[in-house]
Amino acid sequence: MSPRIATQRAPRRTSHPPQVVALPPPAGLRAEDRTGHVLLTWEPVPGACDYTVHRSPFAEGPYEPLSGPPLPHSAYADTWAEPGRGYWYKVAALSDDGPGAPTPTPVPGCVKARGIALATVTVTVDATGTAPPHVTGDGAQALVRAVASHTDDGSHVHVVVWNTAADRTGTSSGSPALDRTAVVRVTGLAPDASYAASLHRSDTVATDAATTCGALGDTRLTARGALGTPLPHEPLPPLTSTPDGTASLSLDVPLSGLRSLHLSRV
Repeated sequence: MSPRIATQRAPRRTSHPPQVVALPPPAGLRAEDRTGHVLLTWEPVPGACDYTVHRSPFAEGPYEPLSGPPLPHSAYADTWAEPGRGYWYKVAALSDDGPGAPTPTPVPGCVKARGIALATVTVTVDATGTAPPHVTGDGAQALVRAVASHTDDGSHVHVVVWNTAADRTGTSSGSPALDRTAVVRVTGLAPDASYAASLHRSDTVATDAATTCGALGDTRLTARGALGTPLPHEPLPPLTSTPDGTASLSLDVPLSGLRSLHLSRV
């Protein structure tokens, strides 16, 4: 009878599903009362691909998510809020694994009614390209955006300004309280020089401005339309730069509208 040889079996391996880690709530949530909208801003959450804004007429809730297209930026304009009525807001970050927890402490906001004149934003453009366009004023960050391109010597400048809102998807027109006057201020021009100016107007533009005038996101700009044909620009009175190389022009930009401005040194 042969001796029995003891063998040791390898332990059975068990597979565990990957652990899903929910994103933390955004920090620094702020609400600012603006004309025709409540502006919400917060600190970006690493790993977030989208954000969801929740609103309630009561601080204790219940909170309902506000519908709209994907919101990749950490700023949002609630343009459906009723002027003079108070609301409370929370924000949650989303990743490919799903939504994270909303901000634990809500912030209050209340829309301001429109005055006699349109609210104003200032769009500052550097013709040398050392800095991207900077938008300030009532409607900056979430309503009015701008992109620009230029030649190396600054003799030709192309600026696109558009007025849109993430929660206005599918609407052909906005509210008069959301129309804006944009003061386009171009710096870095040749001092005391004359510039030919031309303008393209479009009062119906997609809310993401993805095709009209080639305004793609915040970084890319082309002077051609969705089908590759040049957009018609109407001539404006020439602009003369100041001794410090600055020229300014005021444009009315309705919601949802777009203005394309060309400047060429004469």
